[in-house]
Amino acid sequence: MSAVPHPPPAPAPEPLSRLLLQWGVAPVRAAPVAERLGTGLGWADAIGLSQVLAAPPAAGAHAAARLEVRDWAAAALDRVQSDLLNAFDDALLARDAAETALDGVPLADLLAPFRLHHTQQQRHSAARIASLRERLRPRLAEVSGALARLAQLDALLERAMLATERERLTGLATLLARRAESHHAADPRRWRARLWADLQRLLRAELDLRLQPVLGLIEALDASEPPHPDADR
Repeated sequence: MSAVPHPPPAPAPEPLSRLLLQWGVAPVRAAPVAERLGTGLGWADAIGLSQVLAAPPAAGAHAAARLEVRDWAAAALDRVQSDLLNAFDDALLARDAAETALDGVPLADLLAPFRLHHTQQQRHSAARIASLRERLRPRLAEVSGALARLAQLDALLERAMLATERERLTGLATLLARRAESHHAADPRRWRARLWADLQRLLRAELDLRLQPVLGLIEALDASEPPHPDADR
């Protein structure tokens, strides 16, 4: 019996900034972090931030808790990534994209399912990642005082940057529509296959961006680990 061939692994996500540059979107210089925090934090959040920064972290760390949280976080991250990537690749929409577009159907009507899929996946990704981030923070607090303070800071920063991130990522729908118009002008009958490939790249790049804070929290688990006693020998 011949072995069943496995599908090729999905390509690694590319940074969103690099993808946008390839699509002709000039980079926009980000405002200083302090300025962005100033517009995103309310007065109560600002007070909370100053209190977190002023309080010294509690001493001590729990090695057993670190290992447990690390394993839990790795499994949770893998599950979220797998679920979202599977949701991105909608089989029915991919099949429609591979077929020749019907003559006489307005471009806006043909584009509508792709735009809807993009919007739905953006919302789904945002909700799943926010939930993972929220569940990860108290687990970090179980490991050490320093990580507990990091979790508090992450909660404040997430709240401060939420509106800005949502606004910028929502604007990507306009860019996707422009890509569709360009593909349609180049090939009015088979443009949807190219748009589908663009949509998959865009969703994966957005996912990569959204996961950066989560990855930072997980990496902090390793960074907080004390050196091995034999490390300097």
